Amino acid sequence: MEFPDNRLLIDLCGQFDRNLAQIEHQLEVQILRRGNQIAIHGDPMARGQAAHVLQALYERLETGRSVEAGDIDGEIRLGGHDDQTLAGDQMELFKGGKVEIKTRKKLVEPRTEAQSTYVRNLFDKELAFGIGPAGTGKTYLAVAVGVNMFIGGHVDRIILSRPAVEAGEKLGYLPGDMK
Repeated sequence: MEFPDNRLLIDLCGQFDRNLAQIEHQLEVQILRRGNQIAIHGDPMARGQAAHVLQALYERLETGRSVEAGDIDGEIRLGGHDDQTLAGDQMELFKGGKVEIKTRKKLVEPRTEAQSTYVRNLFDKELAFGIGPAGTGKTYLAVAVGVNMFIGGHVDRIILSRPAVEAGEKLGYLPGDMK
């Protein structure tokens, strides 16, 4: 693989090539870098996935976003999906493209395929339910989608409700008690 911009390639590789090492470790491949070229050795399927991950992360850098360890994990988990995001109506981006939620301060991205499906459903459906273990990002993503839709003028207001059950302690981001 060849990358035209050496400055972006430096960011792609990370400090002391830690990003490449993370990809090597997780996909069990060997990545060699010489100049602006990268060679990937290993199982053919793993090589293809590593190439896709590197290309996706490079495209992320081209749009001015940074690459962190969580971004690499997310790309590896979502590996094999050739998604593109272009500027335009946020609602149209979710009709099959990469899922990104732009708020005023931050860009929020799902890190797993299940989270991507959840966010797409939040945008596509009138009512969407998210169930799963604590700490998997259900409330965080729902609030990010709500804020995005509010900022974009797709909704007039956001209504947050608390659980109507006595929990005795705080539940996730929305604490609930009967008082």
